[in-house]
Amino acid sequence: MTAQILIPLLGLAFAASAQEPYAQLRSTGPQTLAIAYRCNPDQRTNLRRAMEGGGVARFENWKRQGILKDYHILFNSYLDSETYDMMSLLTFEDFASVARWKEIEKTSPGGLAVDALRLVTSAVTSPIDVVRNGASKELAKPGQSVYFLIPYDYLIPTDNYVTYLDTYVIPQVNGWIEEDVLARYTIYISRYSTSRPWSSLFVLEYRDHDAFGKRESTVAKVREKLKKNPAWVAASESKQKVRIEKQTIIAEELLPNQ
Repeated sequence: MTAQILIPLLGLAFAASAQEPYAQLRSTGPQTLAIAYRCNPDQRTNLRRAMEGGGVARFENWKRQGILKDYHILFNSYLDSETYDMMSLLTFEDFASVARWKEIEKTSPGGLAVDALRLVTSAVTSPIDVVRNGASKELAKPGQSVYFLIPYDYLIPTDNYVTYLDTYVIPQVNGWIEEDVLARYTIYISRYSTSRPWSSLFVLEYRDHDAFGKRESTVAKVREKLKKNPAWVAASESKQKVRIEKQTIIAEELLPNQ
């Protein structure tokens, strides 16, 4: 079954429970920025110290001022020169609020102070939309989470890709929450993705180190249950024609006053 045939079938199968179509989200500009930073390997420790020593507090202060609605500073847990060392996810109350961040960029590129900025060798900013998210009733304890970031390029029209998410991906991540290993998830789509490293980003927050260690066994367990769902099976068989998975990252969140 080709992706072109698959998507209309998925739309029918999931019409009753699908969330807001992506086309409606595009009625305004993107309200989230993802900034990926790289540094030289010998500067990773210094970059982390700079962020923990006051860099994260800057973002916390912008949140208190109402410039940011929320933020997450995720630091790559391992040395990996083929990806990046740190990512900030910045969410704004509305698109008009993004203009205030543009003013911050004039004096603090990427939100970084001079001591952190001089350690960064490159950075990429991606305006993105939150298209799907969910969480367990009990969130992870602060500082215990393990974040798993999965970037993708998708090969079909965006609205069809969102239908694919609803049919194939969301039942799985909700299953991982039910198994009490996943605390929260957010799926983003890049608004201006031409020639960018990825066009879709999954941010999965596992409860702790042990829960993340159960990822593969939990994936297998939930997929076995979902094999009873014909629409999910059809999406599974055609997923290689829908998206290309890029390099994943295991990260931890840097918190203020940590």
